[in-house]
Amino acid sequence: MNAENDPHDPGEPQDPRDPRDPGDPRVTPPLLDFVLANAQIRAVGAMGSRQVRDNGYTLVRRTVPDYNLIFLRQGRVTWVLGDEPVPLAAGDLLVVPPGVPHHATPVSRRVVLGSLHVEATLAGGQDVFDLLRPPRVRTVRSGTRLAGHLRSAVAEWDRDPRLTRLTLPAWAQLVTLELLVHDAELGLLRPRPVDPVVAWVLDELTERVGRRTTLDDLAGRFGFSGQHLNRVFGRVLGVTPLQYLTRLRLDRAAAMLIDRQLTIRAVAREVGYDDPYYFSRAFRARFGRSPSEYRRDLDPVSPFD
Repeated sequence: MNAENDPHDPGEPQDPRDPRDPGDPRVTPPLLDFVLANAQIRAVGAMGSRQVRDNGYTLVRRTVPDYNLIFLRQGRVTWVLGDEPVPLAAGDLLVVPPGVPHHATPVSRRVVLGSLHVEATLAGGQDVFDLLRPPRVRTVRSGTRLAGHLRSAVAEWDRDPRLTRLTLPAWAQLVTLELLVHDAELGLLRPRPVDPVVAWVLDELTERVGRRTTLDDLAGRFGFSGQHLNRVFGRVLGVTPLQYLTRLRLDRAAAMLIDRQLTIRAVAREVGYDDPYYFSRAFRARFGRSPSEYRRDLDPVSPFD
């Protein structure tokens, strides 16, 4: 594609709807992987709604205590955040932060939109949106995974409300995670500055999944005390480096258990556990099942076989 026609080319002017500093660093893969694996996402309150209007859409000024995701399926509307108007067209997804006064005024007569209310935090209470800082608005192209998730989530409001209350929390999680992946793939995330030690340690832990590692090993690698590493890492991500390494190892082990050619002992060794018994205990603590039970449940034998 010609750079002149590519809306995501870095040489293009910044979207005037996007208030972020274009010079901010982009998210690193280890940080994104950590957030995707550890984010605790919760649908809030009534969780949202589907709105269909044939005489224009109007929303009175309000604030909400959570993140409000607004997806415009049809039509045009102007959302006003604070005192700043944000024009939205079909396919646009807006993220309204908590505590920001906002209202909407009609542009077209026919408007169809969906709304989700979510919170996304890490184990220590860190706000995922504040950490990764996605743009407040983006156009979601038809055919992307995010577009499919959004359409399906909006369609949930056509079902029995009792079923909707059961299914929307899962859609809120899918939409939020896919939103972060979508924005990362397009280079739209601009994470707030964090201590560079965190990025270094994340990279190093990814390389150490299959090796025995102690806190002293990591501290010596970067020239800091173990206490300092724990404090800095925990402040940003809500866990210690070794807690994260354990999760990384066990999640990788769970993925490897799909391959039935590998014994459980071999899987344990591949992710840094020399003692299969200790591996099994750690695995059960993470997933609520032993490795053998987890593998069995991946492909249960039919009672009719």
